[in-house]
Formats: sequence, structure tokens, C-alpha cells
Amino acid sequence: MFRHFFFAFTSVAVFVQVGIFAYRDANPEWKNYQKVYYQKLAEKLGDPALAHSSLSVKQVWDKDLNRIDRCTTCHAGIDNPKFENEPQPYKSHPSFAKSGYISKHPFEKFGCTVCHEGDGQALTVEKTHGVVHHLDRQLLTGPYVQTACTKCHYELYSPDVYWPETKELMQGKQLVSELGCGACHAIKQLGTNATLAPELSSMGSKTELAFYLVHDFSRVESKDHLTRVWEYEHFKDPKKIVPGTPDAPNPKDRTPPTIMPNWGLSDDEARALTVFVMSLRDSKVERIPRGYLPKLISHEDYSQYR
Repeated sequence: MFRHFFFAFTSVAVFVQVGIFAYRDANPEWKNYQKVYYQKLAEKLGDPALAHSSLSVKQVWDKDLNRIDRCTTCHAGIDNPKFENEPQPYKSHPSFAKSGYISKHPFEKFGCTVCHEGDGQALTVEKTHGVVHHLDRQLLTGPYVQTACTKCHYELYSPDVYWPETKELMQGKQLVSELGCGACHAIKQLGTNATLAPELSSMGSKTELAFYLVHDFSRVESKDHLTRVWEYEHFKDPKKIVPGTPDAPNPKDRTPPTIMPNWGLSDDEARALTVFVMSLRDSKVERIPRGYLPKLISHEDYSQYR
């Protein structure tokens, strides 16, 4: 009798589980976002038929950048100025309307992840937003998106260039100059070759795993063990994050604390420096085609970073 009951119970459980999988497959979350977008579009254009538009995965494939982005499946209004005041994920991209600088970066050519990184092929919020631990490159939002501008715009490292669109990056560049970071760190983009501290020239091109394997996160307060989190907290209190091990029992294990001074940085200053350090890219890793670089960059400017 027990075996019959157990068999019936497991059969029902399997049936329910299959039903759940089938329902999720037929009703993915992106469909709801896209449906709402078409409803909003129908209202804005006064065309009720648009509300019943067919739903499908939207994909941008750029063979030159070797990227596949499906972000516009949910962010359907990204290039529609009429959605400038809508909430996410329907909102048009900031600085797109009124000939903003994003309008000069057509999505069909650049896609999304060349700037925002993250996983462009995923279609769920869980796998695309917030911290996704399996990703080599985490999603960049807010001021950290500015770290991707230098993949193409090397001129941003020039002391004579100031872009208001990259406020934190410009502030970080200024702080690096004021604090004399190049006296200890090699930063090829700024022409420094010091050897007292680790080279920073390609920090932004390292994967999360590559950074994690050689950095101690045990004293980082944030639960998010990301490169930018470590850098930010290190700027705030260097010796707290890298105190060294001068009292280790085995002399071979003893290491001195970091020589980096505590500059008493504000939160904004620490964030600006983090943005700058994360903007330091290795062109051999990023592999941006020459055709994507602005025409004002000379061959010599391009070559010095390769």
C-alpha cells in the first residue's frame, strides 16, 4: 500500500514540476515587459493595433565586435525619444533624445554590452542585473559605465580634455594628478613607469576571477566581492584592506602593509578614483576594431596602448 501511495505522490509531484517548467517556458518575464511596452507605444502613437504586436526576442548581433545583445528585448524603448520619461525598462537611454551623445552611438552598431558589459544574451532580470557571480565582466551602471568610454576614447586621458558626460572619470583623472599616483604606479595612459606599486595600466580589462585570485577580500565590508568594491574600500582605507602580515609565525609568510597613504578621501572622491582605475584598459584584451575609434585619434596614440 505504501509503495502505491509513494508512486502516486511522486507522479503528481513530477507532473506539477513539468507543468511549472512548461508555464515558465511559455510565459518568460520578458514577454510581460514587451507587452507593456507595446501598450504604452499604442497610447503614445494613438494606434490601438500596436498593443497587439507579436512578441519576440530582439537581438543585435555585431560581427565586428563579436557581440550578441538581447537587452532590447526588455529595454524596447531604448532608442525611442517618446519614452524619455518612462520608468525602466521602458525608458529611452539617457542623453539619447535631443541629439545627445548617445544618439551618436547607434545601437545596431555598438549594441549594449560594449559599454555596459554584463551578459548580453541573458533574458531574465536575475541573470542580467545586480551581481551575477558567474560573469567575467559584471554589469556596469551609474558612474561605472564611464569606465568603458576609454575603450575607444583614449583622448580622455589627456589633461587638456574634459567631458561633462564623464564627470566621475574626469574627477578621478584630476585626483590622480593631484595625489601623484604616478610616482608609485605605472600608468601607461598617463606616461608613468614607476615600479614601487602594482601597475594599473590594464586594471579595467581584468576579469573578476583574475582580480579575486590575487586580492584578499577578507577585510572588505561589502558582501559583493567585486573589483570595483575592493578598489573603492582600498581607496577609503588602504591599510585596513591591505594590512600585511608582519606578525605571521613563519618569517616567510610575513609581508609589510601597503605603502599607499590614506588620503582621507570622501566617498565621491574614492568613487571617482575607482572609476578612473577601472577605465584603464588593455586594447589587446578589449579588441575594439579601428573603425570604432574616433577619427581624432592618431595612429601613434592608438599604438602606444597596444
